Amino acid sequence: PLSIQGFYDVLRLFPNLHQFEYATNFYTFDNQFEGVTAEMFEAERAAVAAFMETQKKVQYSGQWNEPITTEQRLMAGM
Repeated sequence: PLSIQGFYDVLRLFPNLHQFEYATNFYTFDNQFEGVTAEMFEAERAAVAAFMETQKKVQYSGQWNEPITTEQRLMAGM
């Protein structure tokens, strides 16, 4: 998953990027970062949305609440 820093880095690495589609869910962050809470996840989503709103040349589509995948269910022991 990308944190806000990852979004900064992607746009720095690809200065001519015109479209940015991003899809994730809480479980992706929970599996990658120890101790992530739903509140932290929502704060990260809001920070990214605010940042991307300032990037007028990039059309951003953020899907932050994608359904849990089968792989994520298996990893979580669901």
